[in-house]
Amino acid sequence: MKIVMSGGLFIALYDDESLKLYLDKGVYGFLMPPVFTDKPNSRSRHYQILADYACSREGTDVFFFLKRKIVYGGKIYGNRESASFFLNGLTSPLGRVANADLFWDESVRAKYFETDTPGVFRVKRNGGVKSQPFIFQFRQNENSGKYILSDDLYFELGKYPYPLPSNSIQGMGFCTLTPGEVSTLQTLISQSDNRVEFDGEGEMDKTGEGTLFDSELVSINDDLVNEAQLEFTILSSIEPFADFLQDEYVLCRQVPISPFKPSKMDRADICLYSLNTPIKNGTIPNVIIELKKDVGNKAAYEQVERYLKWVKNITTPEEYARVKAYIVAPRITRIKAESVSAEYRDKILMYSISTNSFVPLV
Repeated sequence: MKIVMSGGLFIALYDDESLKLYLDKGVYGFLMPPVFTDKPNSRSRHYQILADYACSREGTDVFFFLKRKIVYGGKIYGNRESASFFLNGLTSPLGRVANADLFWDESVRAKYFETDTPGVFRVKRNGGVKSQPFIFQFRQNENSGKYILSDDLYFELGKYPYPLPSNSIQGMGFCTLTPGEVSTLQTLISQSDNRVEFDGEGEMDKTGEGTLFDSELVSINDDLVNEAQLEFTILSSIEPFADFLQDEYVLCRQVPISPFKPSKMDRADICLYSLNTPIKNGTIPNVIIELKKDVGNKAAYEQVERYLKWVKNITTPEEYARVKAYIVAPRITRIKAESVSAEYRDKILMYSISTNSFVPLV
């Protein structure tokens, strides 16, 4: 069986009923607080979650994680060149701008508690309200419902002496997967005889096709609530950076670029993995991007230096030569060339959004 490299999403679930529903209907939506203001609170996780959604493209593989099982869902459909998800109702600023129909409403499920607002419900009777303003839709195939045990994956990934996104999903609802992780999962899933039966198991249905996200709804020049908004905007479409990001990439975010640590591993904001020239089977990024909400400065430069120092340690000279690093921010401060290591002067490029240009060392 030939495995074609692609991106993937690793989604944590907590009950068999939800797993079978999502497999049956080819749908998934992260439960999150609704936002009825023009912008979310800067401390909310709204844009962090949107940034995960923004890494998807048509063909991205969906894997569900439940009780030590990794279950294959299918392939996302929608947009090929920009973020591939659907807006669901009016419980988010994007949904209201697009006047999106509510086509998936889990408030009707017996396990939840309805409210008077369409698409808004409580998981617990007296708990906070939740909604699903953003939805992935995926097409099932012959492998949908097949599963492996999580140990099967981690034994295989153990051959890599560095952490990968699936090693660090703890505490996250879902995470993006590198092409190397997806290829490993695809192989293991295709060889598995274990399957979750899900046909006809869903207790509800879609009431429409949904409103596909359009990258024209956001702009790199929007006023930023937080850094995650910039992350979401760039990941939703890298077309504005096509002049220097000229390849076919899988997009990942918050990728550990550090040795294994008990906690607080260094994470790069955005990592791009080339499908044409993959490094170490697509587990090492070809492009590392560090973002800053306001100003890219010497501290950001030193942060990227640490990433590159680690990448150099785990790659061959030829592989390391193919890795590029960027700092992207609305403004870039001038950094003296003599204040940084000569090793990185041509390796780290700084891009100013406000001037739409690179800023050299001085």
